Amino acid sequence: DHEEYCCVMLVLFSPHGWRSGADLRGDAVSWSEAYDNCSFSAEHKRIMCNMNVLYECRDARDDYSSLRR
Repeated sequence: DHEEYCCVMLVLFSPHGWRSGADLRGDAVSWSEAYDNCSFSAEHKRIMCNMNVLYECRDARDDYSSLRR
């Protein structure tokens, strides 16, 4: 779910710090909007990309495993 992904990335990489969800979302209506409005560092963007690749590989492995059964 994209909303959950946006929430988790903000929790892990928010450049402004936070104490509650309201600190992360601010005036944004959704987590996606808050994510889009956030300016992540280049290093954080690279880490997020690597995390996506890891999960895509795991999904492909699981799909292949289920086909072999």
